[in-house]
Amino acid sequence: MKSIITKVLTALILSGFCLTTYAADRINEVWTCTVNEGMSIDDVKTANHRWVKYVNKTVKGGDIQSYVVTTLVGKRGKFRYVDSFPNMKSWTGKGAAMEAEAGKKLEAELGKVATCQSNSLYSVTES
Repeated sequence: MKSIITKVLTALILSGFCLTTYAADRINEVWTCTVNEGMSIDDVKTANHRWVKYVNKTVKGGDIQSYVVTTLVGKRGKFRYVDSFPNMKSWTGKGAAMEAEAGKKLEAELGKVATCQSNSLYSVTES
């Protein structure tokens, strides 16, 4: 009987650790942008793919996600980048990565395809 209780207790503790890990807030940075003249949303997606690959390789721990959000219904002409970071340390690490030479080149590529007018930083909790 002691063995079963030990196994059940161990399973509950491990489940608690897993749930705590997945319940943690993520940090999302949302940029509002327009595609530059002569460029397309496909150019934006290509540049963004390079960016997310770079930051995941460069920032310790990775797990950085990025999305290009386009309008299906409603006012068109703008799009959004939604960059999701596992924590503030990762978001700060992204800033440092962009100061490196490779980061500056990617920043220039992103600036060539789109112009961003504003951004906001959010704490996001799954419910």
